[in-house]
Order: sequence, then C-alpha cells, then structure tokens
Amino acid sequence: MPAGTTVEMRNRNGAWQISAPAHHDQRTHQRNEQTKLMAELRKDPITGERVIIAPDRAARPFDHEENGAGAPPDVCPFCKGNEAETPGAVLTIPSPDSPHDWSVRVIPNRYPAVGSSAAVTPASEFFEQTPAVGYHEVIVESSSHDLAMRDLPADQIARVLLAWRDRLTVVSEDKHIAHTMIFKNEGAAAGASLEHVHSQLLATSFIPPRIEAELAAGQKHFESTGDNAWAQLLDRELAEESRVVTTTDQYILHCPFASRFSGQMCLSPKASVPGFESTSDTDLALLAELLKSALQSLDDVFPDAPFNLELHSAPPRDTRRQAYHWHLAITPRLTGIAGFEIASGSWINVVLPEDAASRYRDAVRR
Repeated sequence: MPAGTTVEMRNRNGAWQISAPAHHDQRTHQRNEQTKLMAELRKDPITGERVIIAPDRAARPFDHEENGAGAPPDVCPFCKGNEAETPGAVLTIPSPDSPHDWSVRVIPNRYPAVGSSAAVTPASEFFEQTPAVGYHEVIVESSSHDLAMRDLPADQIARVLLAWRDRLTVVSEDKHIAHTMIFKNEGAAAGASLEHVHSQLLATSFIPPRIEAELAAGQKHFESTGDNAWAQLLDRELAEESRVVTTTDQYILHCPFASRFSGQMCLSPKASVPGFESTSDTDLALLAELLKSALQSLDDVFPDAPFNLELHSAPPRDTRRQAYHWHLAITPRLTGIAGFEIASGSWINVVLPEDAASRYRDAVRR
C-alpha cells in the first residue's frame, strides 16, 4: 500500500472484515483511476496455485450493520436515483412497466479484484507476479432496495439471468479471458458488503483450480467412455431419487452426493450444455422459476441463512469445453470454514445430503 496507508479490522455479524480507515474510503472514492493500486496475480512458488492480490478492495463500502439493518435507500449506490454514485452502466434492461426506468443494471465494480489494463511488473526468477487483468462487474438485480432474490418475481429473475448470459457472452469474446464466473453473496457471513440485491461477474486470464479440476475430470471421463460425466451423474441421481429436490422437463435440482457444504444444492440442465451463454430466452424463463423455488425452499428450511450462489460455465476457448456441463451451485453458509478445511482443502459436512434434499422437497411441496 502507499506510504501512510493502513488497514483496520472490524467485526461485523461475528465475522472480521478488513477495511481502510474512513479518510482512505473518501480518498479512494475521489481519486483518479491512474492512482489506484494495480491488482496482481501471484503464483505460489511451490504449488503453482494462483492468488489475486487486490488491496483496493479493502476500501469498498460495507452497509451490513450488526443489527441486520443496511444502508437506507437514499445513501445506497445501487438504488434508483443514485446512478451517479456508480460507474456508468455497461448494460441496462428496462422495466417492463416503464421503459424510461431500469429493472436490471450492470456496472463495472468500483473496487475490482482485477484490472482492465496491464502495467509492467518487475520480473523475478522465483516469485512470479503479473497484472491481474480481466472484468469485474456488478449486476444490480432490482431497483428495489429491500428485496432478496427469492422475493423477486420470476420474470424479474429471468431478466437477471438474461443480464448474466449477455455479459458472459460479451466478455468471453476478449481473447485474454480464460474463464468467466457469475457469483452471488447474500448476507454478511457469505461475503456481501452491500445489502441491496446484486450479483457479480468476474472474468480472469487464468482458469481457477477447482474449474481446472472439473475440466480435467470431465475430459478424462469423456475420453474413456465417450459420455458426458455430468449427464451420467444426473441420470443416476434421477434413478436413485434420494438426493433430488425437484425436476422440470429441462432442469434438475438436487443435493450433490459429496456436498462440501451443509445444505448445498445444485441446479443443472438435464441436457449436456457446456456454456450458460447458449441458454435460450425461453429456457432462462423456466430456469428463473426453478431458481426462485430453490431459494424459497432454502429460506424455509434454513431461515435467513447467508448463502453463496456460483454459476460454473465452460471456459470460452478451452478445448475441453465440450466435455463440460454448466451448473449452478447454491451454498448455504451454515457453518464456518475451520483449520482443517483451510489447511487441507478438504471439507467436513455435518448434514447428510439425503436429509437436506428431503427437507427441501417438503418445502417445495408446501
């Protein structure tokens, strides 16, 4: 960090958050883009794992208060009327009720984890570091301040999914982008800094380790069997039924056999489709209804639980993409990540996926 800059830690909802002092927040909001710290991509010298170092994200605003009340709409940068408080929109979907108003707004993240331009990084034989370039965008999912995604009408969720699809398509055209992901943090314990309903797009110049593992496993299975691993898995889940929450003609919602987190759900197309960006408008509307049902059942079974939502889609130019199968993971944050998980990369789940699926099924039927 620049000389004289410090970071302080403060506790929010039982979790420590890192933030810059108030005077740094104000300065960060006003300073020119050229003075921002360049995000770096560093490679672990032993394991080869890549880590994004993004100090400027410590200065992002945080409106989740300890009593559960967030910032009022008059100061929330994502609310209607406060558009000047954010960077200009890269995509706006108009409201069906008023074409002059927006229903979904996509903006560049003011505190990005990756940068849009590269600076020269000093070379080192052992410590490898390069600029972390890519796209980091925020999808504001509604102009209404007090709604969670599960509270949005299904047609509004469909417009959010449309924004996801269209922005993924655009950023994937950049030849420097190796991987794209949509993710959503709901609740402070899940990593959300602002309460207003939103999700994020993060496109990077590298493929993250878990996605790389999925691609490698899918390709290996395809080469040895000629079949898509995910399609076969879903067929077996449908046959066994114990972990299936609900299905439609196009999609299946189930609790994975080896769920890493308690209560985790996965929403997948039944057909083998590598990339989410190829989903039609009609299928997005059907997906929106099932996603709304999934989030409502999550809230019924685990009321007000924070959660993460992650869209896994095939990297745009990877030669293994035809062996992939896009899927949407919904991960409640019911327990913390402790020393074993951090040290080993392995997971301990205290809820049987079959039990979680049974409880979700009951909630969906109500």
